[in-house]
Amino acid sequence: MELKLPIYENKKVVKIYTAETYDVMFGTVEDLINVLDIEKFTSGKDADLVQSVAAAIPKVFGLVKPLLKDIFEGLTDDELKRCKLSDIIKVLSNVIKFSITQMNTGNNSKN
Repeated sequence: MELKLPIYENKKVVKIYTAETYDVMFGTVEDLINVLDIEKFTSGKDADLVQSVAAAIPKVFGLVKPLLKDIFEGLTDDELKRCKLSDIIKVLSNVIKFSITQMNTGNNSKN
């Protein structure tokens, strides 16, 4: 899973942070699950997923900045101010979808 976060200046992309994968910590997953509509994540529709993440952002706003800075090494507070919310939602949606897939894979594996 490749994650990308563009940084803008005057509506022009001046830098793109990328990350190949990201393992979400259990505490972060716990916080996100408490505020997300998980049913929308299991529906398989990306639009439902994005809508759920967008709706949850105000509830988890304090988690977003540290999470993004953990995902994208070197990302600064100033650069975060120059990101589009739609790009942040896309990154968060992909991280959450990947995490849920990992949880489902773990539940379906034989012991």
